[in-house]
This record gives sequence, C-alpha cells and structure tokens, in this order.
Amino acid sequence: MRSVGALLVNFGQWELTRRCVKSLLESRGVEVIPALVDNATPGEVPGWVPETPGLVFRRESGNYGLTRSTNTAFSLLEDRHVDYVLVLNNDTEVDPEAVRLLVDHLEGHPEAGIAAPAILYADRPDLVWSAGGVLNPWIMKVRQDYRTPEELPDHPVKATSTSGCAILMRTADYVAIGMQDPSLFVYCEDNDLCFRARNAGMEIHLVPDSRILHHVSVSVGGILSPMAVYFTHRNRYIVASRYLPPLQRAVFALYYMSVTAAKTILYPVRGVPGLVRWMWLAAVHGLSGRAGIVPSGLLGDGERR
Repeated sequence: MRSVGALLVNFGQWELTRRCVKSLLESRGVEVIPALVDNATPGEVPGWVPETPGLVFRRESGNYGLTRSTNTAFSLLEDRHVDYVLVLNNDTEVDPEAVRLLVDHLEGHPEAGIAAPAILYADRPDLVWSAGGVLNPWIMKVRQDYRTPEELPDHPVKATSTSGCAILMRTADYVAIGMQDPSLFVYCEDNDLCFRARNAGMEIHLVPDSRILHHVSVSVGGILSPMAVYFTHRNRYIVASRYLPPLQRAVFALYYMSVTAAKTILYPVRGVPGLVRWMWLAAVHGLSGRAGIVPSGLLGDGERR
C-alpha cells in the first residue's frame, strides 16, 4: 500500500490536533503515518498522544515556528521511507478519501509536483476557504476563483499557487526542492514552496474531489496580532524579492510601500496603533532581506528564536 507521511505542527491546539490525527488515520486506500511536532505548548502532553497507534511525536523545547518544525516532522519519518509527503495544518479534518485522491492524481500525472485539495470552512462547509488559485505577481496575492463547492470544477485543474494548509508531494520531489524554508518561520511559506516547485518544472494541480475541512486557526492570535502582521508583511517582500523578475519586483516594491503607508493610518483608526511598529519593523527586515529573525517580544515570551 502506498505510504504518506503527514507533517503536523501543534501549538496550543491539542483538541484540534487530535481530531486531525484521527481523521488522517481513518484515510482509505493509503497508509498515512502522522508525524507531529509540538512547539512547547505550555502544560502536559495529553494522554491521547502516546496512546495513538502509528503517531510519531516529538516535543520541542521552544517555539521554533511552522517551517522549521515541519522539517523536523519530516525528519521523524526518514526511516519510514514514505512515498508521499502531506504538509497539513493541524486545524484540519481530512475526508477519508481525500489523501487517496491526491495520491492517485500524482500517480497519473507525472507533470504535477503538487496536488492540492479543495479546503472548506469547517463551520461552513458550504463555503470554500481555499482551492488553488492564480498568483498575481505584481501585488503578490493569490486570487481565489471558487466561493462554494458547487463552483468547483468537475476535474483537476492547474494553479499557480496553493495554500500550505494542505499540500501533497512525492517525497523525492519535496526533498529535491528543499522542503520548507526555516527562515520564514510562518506565513508565505506556501508561496515560496510553490515558486520553487514551478521553477523546478513541476505543475501545481487542484484536485477538487479531494476535500478537507479547515477550522480557521487562531493559534497566532488572528490577522491583527503582532505575530501575523510582522511575518506576513516581512515574508511577502522576502519571497517576492527571491523570485520576481526586475520589473515585477520594482512594481511590487512600490505597491508594498503604499500598503505600508496606508496601514500606518488605518491601524490607529481601527484601534490597534501598536501594530504600526511591527508592520514597519517587518518592512525594514523585508526590504533588507533579513529573514530568519524573530524580534524579541513578538512571541510573547521575550525570547529570540
């Protein structure tokens, strides 16, 4: 039976992670081996973790971020020699046929390097959260073309980018393009991975019959948290500077600074003036290419990691 290593990272979401692992182990037609890394969630590890057959687990001594810990999860499976790698958010639940459908697609389409499912809101499964998309390089945003499951195509289609919430790749391809970039920590790592896959000649395919539910994460405090603002704004520029040709990079830089200026006004108006500091720090670090930095105080514990 074809084997799939599911790479999961947890911080403070034990119950959602339990449900995710349970759904993975109920997958049909493939052998799924979940590899879970916990980024030092306060408190004890719940009993279900050591009691779950087939679950590979490691607890980190600190919060090392999504990207580095995803790589750690992969390292836990090196002796298992899995055929495929599923990069998956821990706040998801997987349909029993979802992983098999992605594997089947890659087996039948050697030109595809990434197979992505349709991701629905867990509390509103009548709405699509993400289903592939077209990246607009001039502003570094992915356009979502489908709002409801009924609008999804009836066959797999090509995309230029997809959410890192759920990505299936052949293990050899995942290793060949370098896996996750630990310097990004969190956010925009999916665009970075998709750029590298496309540059290596791999196509990205949406497999709409494969369905996953997403409990939209609150582990970083929401889109108006310092952590989300800093890493999203910084990494967006860093990824653009790595892959865009000169003209697109120049236009994006102008757009980027206009957004920075506009939010300097909008954040205080919205009652969150403290975010201005983090946004400008992100812009300085992004423009100077300083990936790999976690500013003191950003994670709420005063530590750099």
